[in-house]
Amino acid sequence: MIALKTILLPTDGSGCSGKAMAYALSFAKQYGARVVALHVIDQRWEEQTRVAFAEVGQDMSKKIRNGCEEEARRILREVAAAAGKAGVAVETRSVTGIPYEDIVRVGKELSADLIIMGTHGRSGVSHLLLGSVAEKVVRRSPCPVLTVRQDEHDFVVS
Repeated sequence: MIALKTILLPTDGSGCSGKAMAYALSFAKQYGARVVALHVIDQRWEEQTRVAFAEVGQDMSKKIRNGCEEEARRILREVAAAAGKAGVAVETRSVTGIPYEDIVRVGKELSADLIIMGTHGRSGVSHLLLGSVAEKVVRRSPCPVLTVRQDEHDFVVS
């Protein structure tokens, strides 16, 4: 029998992350596992804004950084609220880094049994330009990864 003790739920607050959250909470409830919700603030974006706003000054970069941190807290509060309603234990974490690298790193640190994450399902040029965090996590993950597309069917955690 498969034993799930720790499920890592990377989340960016998107619709597909919401679908992945529903799966993670359902699995956690069924297996008595805890969920660790992780939001990664992409440091590459922060570095680019620092360069872009160099002439304006550091105030703009700090405002953007503060906005990213507040957004991370909001996203993680939503996950915690949903987990509370479902009766599932949840821990929330926010880090700054490169999303796929930090998801894999945290998965290793936690000895996660499963990573459940959303995927936008991009293809063609947008996939080429933006890449796929989910794809990189699947390739490097220390444990199984369940990817959930936004157009997955809806279900309710009971």
